[in-house]
Amino acid sequence: MKNDASIIIIEKPDWVSWDEIHNVLWKAHEQNRQKGMNMAFPALPGEKIRKKIEGHGKMLVAMDGQKIVGTAAIIVKAGRLWCGKGDYAYCCFASVLPEYNGKGIYKALDLKREELALSMQLTRMLGETHENNKHRLDIAKKAGYKFVDLKVTSTDHYDVMMVKWLNGCPYSNWYIKCQFLIRKWYKKLRYKPGHVKRFGI
Repeated sequence: MKNDASIIIIEKPDWVSWDEIHNVLWKAHEQNRQKGMNMAFPALPGEKIRKKIEGHGKMLVAMDGQKIVGTAAIIVKAGRLWCGKGDYAYCCFASVLPEYNGKGIYKALDLKREELALSMQLTRMLGETHENNKHRLDIAKKAGYKFVDLKVTSTDHYDVMMVKWLNGCPYSNWYIKCQFLIRKWYKKLRYKPGHVKRFGI
């Protein structure tokens, strides 16, 4: 289905509570939980979501009238990754209610995040998701994100880290793919999820 013209993407207004944001995230990620993909951010209560966003980034909401049907946020972070140093837009808290899937809402939220990032002079978007979250990974790839690293989470799984350069990717595709495969092999060989290290290291 194409994007529903009745749905608008805006920055979170004051009258939308952080608990409402949590409720949408929790419902939207229910299928992931059923598949054993338990991710930390969708489980955070509203107050903890607020603390992560306020003063650090922006929260977007997709609205169908007065109903929140999707969420997405960026947080300004600084990093020294192999794929670039300096400030970047960290993409997080993305969700769309199951009954609104297929309407182009997730794509619209992502495009709005890119606009926000550019307005803040940020030219790199970085996100991560559970390595078994094939649907999210496919969406990211179609949107121009490159898989750059594997992150060992503090719980029970690995996350794929992905980057999109808004001013043009400075690396060739083969170089990025090689870097990702090397890092993936290294992390899986040396570390278990939960930061439990192997080989006594």
